[in-house]
Amino acid sequence: MLQLFLLLLEAIYLYLAFKTGKTIFILVAVALGGWWLYELNKESKRRNEEIQQDTIEQIEEYPHTRYILSSDCLQALLIDEHSDTFRILQREDTEEEFEAREYAFHELYEVAIVEDGNNIALTSKGGVHGWSLIDGGSKIDVHVKGYDAESENKSEEKSNKEVKKLMLQLVVDDLSNPIIEYIFLDNEQAIPKDLDEYKDILKECTKWYQKISVIIKRNENKRKEVVVNGWV
Repeated sequence: MLQLFLLLLEAIYLYLAFKTGKTIFILVAVALGGWWLYELNKESKRRNEEIQQDTIEQIEEYPHTRYILSSDCLQALLIDEHSDTFRILQREDTEEEFEAREYAFHELYEVAIVEDGNNIALTSKGGVHGWSLIDGGSKIDVHVKGYDAESENKSEEKSNKEVKKLMLQLVVDDLSNPIIEYIFLDNEQAIPKDLDEYKDILKECTKWYQKISVIIKRNENKRKEVVVNGWV
């Protein structure tokens, strides 16, 4: 109500300023406009905090030891090391409840960091002899064990210095929906890669890439141990 009242007052004083040409009315209208913007921002911040708190309460309903929540509160990744379970929570709107998909650790097959459609890091069960579903079924020529966001050895062939979209892609044991995408950045307008904001986002994306990579490789090693022990 206060915001509507301030907006109405601003309109009145702008009308008076236009009719009379008096500077005082213009100054009052500007002051009221500033107050209205302050109240609008305060209300928006309060609403965002409410949404985030409600979202965290929903996440707490699922067992987990680690989680990450997207900035728009529409996605969350959860790792439960006690039950060896990986979960992704998704929804279309913040007013909706999350839909959860969960997988045992051994059901995770691949993870990649994808920047504007290009894989800049990939971990897959099978190493260099495997086949990447993320790459559309192509052969994995090089197995990437990790990605250093600060590395000075990045390919000089990359001419594009801006990015619009950054995400993690996972391949899971799910015939109906084998590809999971978790969005870290999705802008209509590209932002420079050397921007601190992007570096921070990429750093967080890399951390989760590394966590999931460890899970994949641990379970790959367990599978090999089972096969060897069974043969022996």
